[in-house]
Amino acid sequence: MDIYWLGHACFRLRSATSGLSVITDPYAQALGVHIDPRQTQDVAAVTVSHDDPLHNSAAALPGSPRVFSAPGEYEFQGIIIRAVMSPLPPDTPRARRNVAYTVTIDGINICHLGNIAQPLTAQQIDLVGPADVVLAPAGGAEHNLLSYRAINQTAQQLDARWLIPMHYRAAGEPSDIAPDSPQAFLRELGVAEGALEPQGRLQVTRNNLPPNLQIALLTPQYRPN
Repeated sequence: MDIYWLGHACFRLRSATSGLSVITDPYAQALGVHIDPRQTQDVAAVTVSHDDPLHNSAAALPGSPRVFSAPGEYEFQGIIIRAVMSPLPPDTPRARRNVAYTVTIDGINICHLGNIAQPLTAQQIDLVGPADVVLAPAGGAEHNLLSYRAINQTAQQLDARWLIPMHYRAAGEPSDIAPDSPQAFLRELGVAEGALEPQGRLQVTRNNLPPNLQIALLTPQYRPN
């Protein structure tokens, strides 16, 4: 299966077998860029981590994909989705809940953590794990997101082989999107600046999974408004 980053927290997870795709956290054009239309073909399903225009603009996608926005276990057109509501920080209203998803396509488990702010519990790890790939926000605790150390720990608990940062500003996005790069995230995880070359997509199969956790950077597939 193929993983494309479409900007912010939005990814396209495409089956190499069926050609169907799952889109995660589609954003509105108010972000300053819009998703490359070539990435929205054959979208079977959409996952939404929380109710925000930068994460919940499924109505802007073509066709009539099935939208998943709540915890539970689902199967749709050969795609398996497991979802849990991540723990909320103290005094946070339930309306600001965040749902983490693990999507299984072509036998590969991809966990999208959304705007996670508190570590998943051991029970939640069991519900959504294991995950071969983890998509995690790069903002850290200073941006009210899960700390870098906790993200690394979560990836290890999920037995992940790939960790992909998201939710940071890429070229063309407004200056109020934070953080402005994934460098703090990479530095805290022991990756030297410039050591990773961003790629347009990550192809993942059961046969090419690395033996240990690796970090990948993706080039956003979007266009300016």
